Amino acid sequence: MRVLILHPDDPKAQKSVAVLREELEREQLKVDLVSPASAGTSPVSTAPYGLVCFVSGYKGWWKPQIPAEMDNLIKRVTRLEGKRGCAFVLPGMLGVTKALRVLMGHMEKQGVIVEDFGALSGRQEIMAIAKRLKRLL
Repeated sequence: MRVLILHPDDPKAQKSVAVLREELEREQLKVDLVSPASAGTSPVSTAPYGLVCFVSGYKGWWKPQIPAEMDNLIKRVTRLEGKRGCAFVLPGMLGVTKALRVLMGHMEKQGVIVEDFGALSGRQEIMAIAKRLKRLL
């Protein structure tokens, strides 16, 4: 099975996504990574993927918002209707749950069926997430 991970360009996110990719490949899954910089302005097709994961940071704790670069990337992704998906945020001080709701709302507007969500906090947590994602496929 193939997994697509869409993530921001910041170094903290890239480190967490690299660990997630490593763990998913250990579970014998093929993983492709797309960031706003690598996607450019072209649309990103999800046709060959069984699972689409969105990883994002957020700003604010009372009313969290995902970065504009991730919002634009989500809007450029095509063939998301009915696709199985996962939403992950990079943990901050407060507002992780609200940030997850905002990210899942953006995904559901595009037609994604969100089946798993959480915070990418540490290596052990990411290993557990990889095992959960393997069971989804």
